Amino acid sequence: MTYLDLEKILNEYNWDDGFAIPKKILDNPHCDLALALKIFYLADGFAFLDGFAEKTELKEWKQFIDSLYTDILSNKYRKNRRSYEIPLTKVQKYKLRKKQIPEIFLTDL
Repeated sequence: MTYLDLEKILNEYNWDDGFAIPKKILDNPHCDLALALKIFYLADGFAFLDGFAEKTELKEWKQFIDSLYTDILSNKYRKNRRSYEIPLTKVQKYKLRKKQIPEIFLTDL
């Protein structure tokens, strides 16, 4: 599968179907940092960064998003020429920076 195939699958994906397909995309060698961040935010990464994971009983989501967060921080996904605009407002970014959220989750690629 090419990068464009992965993007197409992700753009058409119904998140009510669980995390199996996003996990396959993330495990694909063509998956880069831009695509990993897109998956992170599509899976409600903002709620995770904002502390919702500590309060939720959504175990599958919590495991998925926590694992992806760790993988992104550990540089599992390479940065290349692809871009990604972080889907947060300036106020949201400011509040997350005050919580000392790593810049990789707050800075556009």
